[in-house]
Amino acid sequence: MKKHALLLAVLAVLLVNNIQAAIWRVNNNPGINANFTSFTAAQNVASNGDTLYFEGSPVSYGDITITKPLVIIGPGYFLTENLQTQANPVSAQFGTVNFNAGSSGSILCGSVVEGVINIKVGNILLKGNYCKNDISLINTTSFSNIYVIKNYIVEDDYSSVGIHVAQGSLQINNIVICNNYITGSNRCIDLPNNCNCIISNNVLINSMNVYNSIVSNNIQKTGNQTLNNNYYYNNIGSGTQFPSGNGNQQSIDMANVFVGATGNSTDGQWQLKEYSPAIGAGNDGLDCGMFGGTDPYVLSGMPDIPSIYQIIMPTSGNTNTGINVTVKAKSH
Repeated sequence: MKKHALLLAVLAVLLVNNIQAAIWRVNNNPGINANFTSFTAAQNVASNGDTLYFEGSPVSYGDITITKPLVIIGPGYFLTENLQTQANPVSAQFGTVNFNAGSSGSILCGSVVEGVINIKVGNILLKGNYCKNDISLINTTSFSNIYVIKNYIVEDDYSSVGIHVAQGSLQINNIVICNNYITGSNRCIDLPNNCNCIISNNVLINSMNVYNSIVSNNIQKTGNQTLNNNYYYNNIGSGTQFPSGNGNQQSIDMANVFVGATGNSTDGQWQLKEYSPAIGAGNDGLDCGMFGGTDPYVLSGMPDIPSIYQIIMPTSGNTNTGINVTVKAKSH
């Protein structure tokens, strides 16, 4: 579809300035010979468009405030729950993440974010992160192009919302929310009339309130929809959240939709069950939900780079022949 071609074109623009950029290692584990041990030190040295690889650590890298266009990549999450993730199954964790003035063009992926993600500028991509608090758009200035793609978003604080506008009344154009798991104790998504969105191929837990948006191929397990000048098609609801017609399905038993938690990972449980009514029910005959569409959710938020998921190395070897080391890697 045209919207997917447009999305790929915009993502290419976000990435084009990084082709000749430098790559830096950040690791706060003792005794590791990385370029930096903290985000602040890395950002102070990095140039616009540089990539910062944050390696897994049991110690959080803390709150970060981004003021340059940077690509920030972690190793993923739920690494012990899914197969062929990382040989070192430890995530890179952050506290609160602030995208401040100057950070337009930044990308955050493969990370665990314990605090709020505050977005104050446009041209930001969040991809494949485990967001344990809300994603907050702060539009004290008008901006465009916020991409929230293939994340696992769990906001369970009282009266909180997974993705929302925190303050400001100026326009936010082209918010793209695709292939995520999104929940919130109050609402999963709440975006006012000064926003316009594409919301596609998500698993939604709890109610959603948006305006002027295209809402397609989603599966809403619980909650309601507030119908505000949106175009709904090929969505599946547990009740009558989505209007009849345009390929929307109402009052679907969710026990027949997903494989479920038993024997599956935290994110893997939202894969579609055999004969699920969501299979092929999306536009162009694609599946509904986070694992459907043209760019499906990836287990554990694995970044789009190869990962070493197994290293087999003996403890000793022959002084003449050395040792045989087996390394297994997988492209994502």
